[in-house]
Amino acid sequence: MRVLMVTHPLPTAERPNSMTPLMHQIRSLRALGLEVDAYQIMGRRKLKYVLAAPGFWRAVSGYDLIHAHFGHCGWLSRTQWRRPLVVSFMGSDLLGTPKEGGRIPFLSKVVVQANKRLARLVDAVIVKTEEMARVVAPVRAHVIPNGVDLELFRPVDRAEARAALGLAPHTRYVLFPGDPLNPRKAFPVARAAVEMAAQRSGQEIELLTLYPTPPEKVPLIMNACDVELLTSYIEGSPNVVKEAMACNLPVVTVNTGDVAQLLDGVQGCFICPRTPEALAEALIMALAGDGRTNGREVLRRKGLDLESVAERIRGVYEEVLNRR
Repeated sequence: MRVLMVTHPLPTAERPNSMTPLMHQIRSLRALGLEVDAYQIMGRRKLKYVLAAPGFWRAVSGYDLIHAHFGHCGWLSRTQWRRPLVVSFMGSDLLGTPKEGGRIPFLSKVVVQANKRLARLVDAVIVKTEEMARVVAPVRAHVIPNGVDLELFRPVDRAEARAALGLAPHTRYVLFPGDPLNPRKAFPVARAAVEMAAQRSGQEIELLTLYPTPPEKVPLIMNACDVELLTSYIEGSPNVVKEAMACNLPVVTVNTGDVAQLLDGVQGCFICPRTPEALAEALIMALAGDGRTNGREVLRRKGLDLESVAERIRGVYEEVLNRR
């Protein structure tokens, strides 16, 4: 089976970005014997999809199936009907892109409606959460969160990780896994919560941000930290939570995306309201624990390793091709 992935640019050492999980997915599908190539949509934001169309039309020949990631890539992929099309919606393309304070602007709502229409025009839809599946209903959606590379994300001795990164051995580090400049991630709330936790506990607590960080360093940073803090207004199935679970790193988070399902059964993690006061108290409780969770065990039990997720995606491909 030959599959063409249509996607935003994949990360490089010089330009790390949020598409790292797709790189892992491509590798895991290849390990199952599929031939998978990536067609990356490059260029300026407003023009790149139009400019990419001629090259895409030439590229599709020879493939059995097209798998687009994100709604915009799905619309470009639907400009052809020669090959069956699977679209993976990733989160904001169905839930909206909030501004500061969580407000969804009008244009983002229009994009969501357009993507709901796209879901009716493709051969199969993959979403990350049940919440997203409800958005495209009555279209049937396969709920398949991204898997985690358990070889890459694994527990490492915290002292060794800190020494490798040059971090202080006795400071308490809280990891903010989003881009501080992205309003959707609510960084000011996280910063206020960490400052309040430091004041109330009397501990030296420092907030580290994950972006921009080369993909190969992310597991080391997670293992060097004491707790991860997620404050996003909107998420799909946040990969950073699953990666923290794989490293047995405690997580303090607001109730966004599918975090309640992911963390169900994980000890030492907290889900609380998006206020500095509630998050600060949760951080203090998380820092008072033994510093590790059973997240990796729970992740395996829920079938969220790369191999299990790749099998489910291949099943979607086979169903589409058999139906064709």
